[in-house]
Amino acid sequence: MSPKIFGTEHLVFLAIFVVFMIVSLVLIKKFVKSEKAKSIMVRLVAFVLFAFIAWNRISITVLRGNWNRLIPNTFCGLDSLVIALAVLFGKKNNGVLHFVVYVTFVGGLGTLLYPDFIDTYNSIFHTITMSGLLHHAFSLYLCILLQMVGWITPNYKKWKNLIVGFLAYITLGAFLMSVLDVKTAFYINEPLIDGTILNIWVLAPIFAVGYALYMFAYEFITKKKWRKKPKNSYQIILSTLKKDI
Repeated sequence: MSPKIFGTEHLVFLAIFVVFMIVSLVLIKKFVKSEKAKSIMVRLVAFVLFAFIAWNRISITVLRGNWNRLIPNTFCGLDSLVIALAVLFGKKNNGVLHFVVYVTFVGGLGTLLYPDFIDTYNSIFHTITMSGLLHHAFSLYLCILLQMVGWITPNYKKWKNLIVGFLAYITLGAFLMSVLDVKTAFYINEPLIDGTILNIWVLAPIFAVGYALYMFAYEFITKKKWRKKPKNSYQIILSTLKKDI
């Protein structure tokens, strides 16, 4: 019998991943202090993620007998590849991260909760199924890790990076559809879930609203903390003057 969404195999995988994520992040927070150590850690996770997405694409290409499947044709697949390369070869807080971290987080979390591909084969340990679950899991993990160690600082002024990244994905999708005959590329013409209207033209505005709300919440929380906890001498003096007045 094939594994099912929210079936035993799926729930066990989620449980193992959540325990691993919580324990490892707590240990990293406690013991990984220097910038050099943080850089090594995030790049190590990025390398593991790159290995998983490479395993997934090679498995799909070999078993389905179509070389053009080597190029990721979904947001999650391309997200995993792009975020891994952006961390491996890019600098801290680089521009690519200000697009890919947000879409990767949403895609990774959504797919782990609803992996629509999990029942394609008879076992969760099938090479395509397992590599798919792992690259989604580690892409989500890397997003959380990058923000936890300060490798990316959310900034609403970087909203243009989302536009550039989105257009780049759609351009690749158009190429895959018109040249390589990949009809389902990036949900341009096909929905994310069969029988729904959730194609990219519906999902993109929903994501934009979610992004705006997240940035508003982040700005509100960080500014509130700044008022409560001055971080440098200028802020301490300013805080003192306000109290005297």
